[in-house]
Amino acid sequence: MNKPVVSVITINYNNLEGLKATHKSVVSQDVRRSDYEWLIIDGGSTDDSKKFIESNNEHIDHWVSEPDEGIYDAMNKGITTAKGDYLWFLNSGDRFHHEQSLQDVLSAIEQNPNADVFFGDTDFVNEKYQSIGLISELKPQKFPEKITKSSFRFGMNICHQSIIVRTAISPNYNLEFKQASDIDWILNVLELNPITHKVPGVLSDFQIGGSSTENSRKAIKERYEIFKNHFGFLPNILAHVWIVIRRVLFNLKGRSGGA
Repeated sequence: MNKPVVSVITINYNNLEGLKATHKSVVSQDVRRSDYEWLIIDGGSTDDSKKFIESNNEHIDHWVSEPDEGIYDAMNKGITTAKGDYLWFLNSGDRFHHEQSLQDVLSAIEQNPNADVFFGDTDFVNEKYQSIGLISELKPQKFPEKITKSSFRFGMNICHQSIIVRTAISPNYNLEFKQASDIDWILNVLELNPITHKVPGVLSDFQIGGSSTENSRKAIKERYEIFKNHFGFLPNILAHVWIVIRRVLFNLKGRSGGA
């Protein structure tokens, strides 16, 4: 097998139904099989996830099922193992938005070989995969054409499942953060001033209800700490004041628009 362009990494733990949905999405991609690899890092699931992985081994380039220190430790295992030029994290329960999602990114990479980060829109879906709305519509801030570290000073407006990063510049996830290390990871990538490219359209479906959602208070506290580390104490305080004001105005606008 030639060196894959994209390494699709799926983290799973006791989420068999979600893993099945992600599997269906990955194998339905309309691309050459040699252009990507699929890695599954399972945290030693006690449901039938391992049996499902073993029964679909022909679609998977590398998998492991063993205890880990949490989702970000598993992601670090994926980074270490990946052979592709770019990393795309699509965790169990998440899906490519359509059958051309991976091809859209591969085409963008071919047309923009100097870019280090590719990104696109995300559809938030519920447990039945019914659309709740696009992140570009649900967030008060405008969806960016280019992303830099300063793009996220007033909050994240791009979903982790729709960011594809060159493997060579990818740091490991900080295991001190249990709920929001993906935000810290993205900011660490952007501190390198990478060349970024927006891929038109929606790239992934993000199923709400994951670890950070279930532990929302911890996630909020960690996000605050991460933004303070990256932007400084006072700028972070001022930014969060504006974030609250902007969210209130955005919600009021939505209510008046629907009246």
